[in-house]
Amino acid sequence: MYEHCFIQLPEKVKEKLKDTFVPLASFANDPSWSEGSIVLEVVLGKTPFKRTAHIEFLVVKENSKYNVILGHSAMMTFGAVTSTVHGMMKFPTPAGIATLYAELRRPIECMKINRTAVNPIIHEDGSVSPNLKFPDQKIIIENTIAKATREKLYKILAINLDIFAWQDSDMTGAPRHIAKHRLGVNPNIPPVCQKKRGMAPDRTKFLRDEVKKLVESGILREVKYQTWVANPVMVRKPDNS
Repeated sequence: MYEHCFIQLPEKVKEKLKDTFVPLASFANDPSWSEGSIVLEVVLGKTPFKRTAHIEFLVVKENSKYNVILGHSAMMTFGAVTSTVHGMMKFPTPAGIATLYAELRRPIECMKINRTAVNPIIHEDGSVSPNLKFPDQKIIIENTIAKATREKLYKILAINLDIFAWQDSDMTGAPRHIAKHRLGVNPNIPPVCQKKRGMAPDRTKFLRDEVKKLVESGILREVKYQTWVANPVMVRKPDNS
């Protein structure tokens, strides 16, 4: 399932994705890391010449003209034989041999749903808000760069909005074999359980809101380590936040 012509996965389906560490390689050997795998029911053909099977799909975020691509294992499951020259596929069913013909209309429609650059918001100070959904998040491009080059950069930013993390939930999903953080603790030192410290009401409310936001976005999860507890330390930033 792809972003170029995509299927939006419901949250309930995302929760059912199984972790997988199998990369998909393009013809240029560029790896695409999967978001996870899921088993879906696939129906090929029309009544009475149809077959149903459960196929495991890898979900990735990559440009493609198609929402779903069936691999060799799926073709073997259906016992399908394909012909690229004739643009058709045949496979056995209980009612006889089913024949499917290629249809160019849908791929052409998908190609029309391409990444269209939306004019970004350019502020008086020279900063730009490429994502109209998050106008407060600005990117600064130096005025020393030529105007034509800046306009090209604006267009590149607008087309590739999915590269950036615009909210907390966009920062999750990186495979652990690519990025994983560990606490630099000494295993020979016993854990410390601190007593709960009280904080001012305004700081307590702010802390609760931040923790709730991180839990809802999937960055934090609730655990119970009774023998290892450390109180949070809040530090005011130079901008008074």
